[in-house]
Amino acid sequence: MHAGAALRKVQVSIRLPYRHSAALHYGNRCQSTIHGAEAPKLPAYKVIPDPSFSILFPLFGHLGAHQFLRHSSSLSTSSPMSGLPTRVDSPSGKRQRTSTIYQRKRAVAACQTCRQRKTKCDNVRPRCGFCQGSGAQCVYTGANGNDYSAFDPASLAILDRIDHVVSLLEARPLLAPGAEPSASTDQLSSIPANSTNQQVASVSADQTLAGDVTWFLDLPDLPSAVNSCEGILRWPIFEGVVTASVQSFVLEDSAENDRTRQAAEQTPAALCRGVQEDDIVPLSKKFLAFVHVKNPILDVADFNAKVRHAAEYGLGWDGSSCLVLVACALACLSAPFQPGANASGTPESTRSSRLAYTDRDTAALYYLAAKKRLGLVPPSLPYLQCLFLFGVYEMYVLNPMQAWFYFNRACVDFENISWAQSRKASLQDQKVLRRSQRLEQRLYWSCMKSECELRCEVPFPSSGIARCQYQDMFPSPPTELSSPTGGQYPPCDVLHEEIIHEEEKGWFYYLAEISFRRMMNRAMAVMGRDGEQGWLLNIRETMKQCEELNEQIRIWSSHIPPQISLDNDKLSNDELAHYVYNRALTCREWIHRPFLYYIIHQPAEDSNFAQALPLARKCLELCVEHLFRSAAHHRHHGTWYIARSSMSRALLLLGASRSAKIQLPESSRDAVDKARCTLELWCEEAPDLQWALEVLNNIYAQVWGEASS
Repeated sequence: MHAGAALRKVQVSIRLPYRHSAALHYGNRCQSTIHGAEAPKLPAYKVIPDPSFSILFPLFGHLGAHQFLRHSSSLSTSSPMSGLPTRVDSPSGKRQRTSTIYQRKRAVAACQTCRQRKTKCDNVRPRCGFCQGSGAQCVYTGANGNDYSAFDPASLAILDRIDHVVSLLEARPLLAPGAEPSASTDQLSSIPANSTNQQVASVSADQTLAGDVTWFLDLPDLPSAVNSCEGILRWPIFEGVVTASVQSFVLEDSAENDRTRQAAEQTPAALCRGVQEDDIVPLSKKFLAFVHVKNPILDVADFNAKVRHAAEYGLGWDGSSCLVLVACALACLSAPFQPGANASGTPESTRSSRLAYTDRDTAALYYLAAKKRLGLVPPSLPYLQCLFLFGVYEMYVLNPMQAWFYFNRACVDFENISWAQSRKASLQDQKVLRRSQRLEQRLYWSCMKSECELRCEVPFPSSGIARCQYQDMFPSPPTELSSPTGGQYPPCDVLHEEIIHEEEKGWFYYLAEISFRRMMNRAMAVMGRDGEQGWLLNIRETMKQCEELNEQIRIWSSHIPPQISLDNDKLSNDELAHYVYNRALTCREWIHRPFLYYIIHQPAEDSNFAQALPLARKCLELCVEHLFRSAAHHRHHGTWYIARSSMSRALLLLGASRSAKIQLPESSRDAVDKARCTLELWCEEAPDLQWALEVLNNIYAQVWGEASS
């Protein structure tokens, strides 16, 4: 089916064609058109809307939407994480290739693969649709490199734009070794002198050629310098309050932390249940319900088959047993979501109630057994799944340093394994290839998202996975959720109806998370690439960027389906709806943070002070709301991030109070106390959070003149 016709079919669909197709139902609301028009010439800092909003949720079960995704991504010159399909205008004086200039001489020839199979070829260059889907090598023969007679007008237009981009790159002067940068580039210093981000070099405006500025996030330290609590501690307002310079709570104490954790792992727990093969099946169901739903990187049917094999024949020393064991370890740490559980009570009482649902000692034994098998797993997609889940486990136990090693290995090995598989794809195993391609998509986006999230808090180096030009804008949901017959799921005792419903909700959440990460990356690259100095020098431009990004957040929120939206009264206690709402709060707070910095550090007589003041107040209001809404008691993949963000928002409120230039919102002190309780709740498991709590209590005592508790 033609991509445009298929997309129109998705947009006009009104009735649910089958039970589990909520995405098509939600697709009625996505009325955006194909973003194939010429992009206007924009300033270097212009925010370009994310076209993924219009195609995010009609992904389920509709082949036409997938074809449109591939078609639209083929016109993109930016990375998939940027979400910015762009077209580069040709110079007005350049002669355009058109269908009238190159008249067709003959019919378009199929590629060699389609000719051998005697099937119709769609002639997409450089790889046709079949070869793209199967991973086969696509070769067109008998065509001269300069013969455009076989190309249609759309292909000729793309060639024109590619030629123009190449000409710009070739015409760009290279900086000779030892040469001094020009004066124009010196004006773009990334981070002020009081920041650690000294390696973010000044750049030329032509490096933002296609409007994609997210490549800035690959520079060392940049995301964490403008987002982390350590970055806020380096604000001038805290000079003289923070006794010692803190570069990173995680990195500066990592060696001692690693020794402590290794000793704890090697000490067997005397009273725990231990690894029991009878527990594998119930723990696997718990894993699917509480862990897998947020990062669906596994094929559920295949995972259940591995679980049944381990339960019936025992655990082996292979990749399947490694995967089952790490899943059981995560299940021991997971628990049902209870949003009001810590509304009152001390950290000690909350910690005691949490222990009733989790078993850390048993989880550690399952995890240790899985680690013993990891080295025996050959490089493959199951190996990547194990690496990723190992990283998730380390985040569950609040060990971000070790989690980074696993996530980084998964990112690097993903690129290698993906390249190797593309070279040995077999035309005879199309069904297997399609299944592996779906798993590959999920692993790519989960690994990339996890790396981006960690690098926003800790100055880790980038693996480069964000720049590998991955072709799929979103992962493809499993066919079981879009098939009217339930696809290839096993009998009902393995996967119940309610689990299918929860997995569908989980996929809504997963796609929304990917879209949010893309939006947040773009916001940080646009508003944070020049650091705090850029906020002071370009405050009016920052106001425009904030307005445009705020509109994008509104559009993103309006596209959230009712199954995971807090606008649905029935979901007031739903975990996924809770997290999605907090994502919107997070992004809104961050894009208003530059104005709080401006108000705190600029005199009240400044000409832009009055305009920035209400935006700074908005930042503080969002900080208070977020601190009261965060379910800090609940252990999950993002618990460490919640504790860190609580520290950041408490520092923003304390910095505003110390400046005495802006009125604090009501309940600001209660909100800061909530942040302190959050850090106190988890500091016993994470030494970096213990250090952060000590710093926060010290600032609290100096700013508000009260003894720290």
